[in-house]
Amino acid sequence: MVSKILPAEPHWEYFVELHLHSAQEVAPSGAAHIGLTSGVGVWALGDFSNDIIAADAVASPFDLHWAIVAAADANVWYEVVFYYGATDIECARIAFSRTNPFTNSITLPIQTLVLPENSRIRAKMMDATGGATAQMKVLFHRY
Repeated sequence: MVSKILPAEPHWEYFVELHLHSAQEVAPSGAAHIGLTSGVGVWALGDFSNDIIAADAVASPFDLHWAIVAAADANVWYEVVFYYGATDIECARIAFSRTNPFTNSITLPIQTLVLPENSRIRAKMMDATGGATAQMKVLFHRY
């Protein structure tokens, strides 16, 4: 798939260089984590989270690279689905498990396409038994 955000060659190297050497950012930054709750039932998606990144908060194309997960409350497998934009288009999924209470957070890789500027980011979570909760922040880079 050809990106509609990045320019065609020969300039793409500039954008990759700019991206790879840009400052990593945290969302939400300087604010509380985002809470996630799985749906009721096995592998049922819960409701949308609050905005992880609000619409109009990132005024350039960007992509997600990492999710920081804390306080998962059940010893089960989890999946988190990330969505972007006003119409909530799926852009990534991550999975993790908890076998004992977390004593610190875990950081998980995410790979998204280059997301359009001003995109809202939200998530939904599901788990192997239903009704679990977790806390999350994300790390991202701008282009």
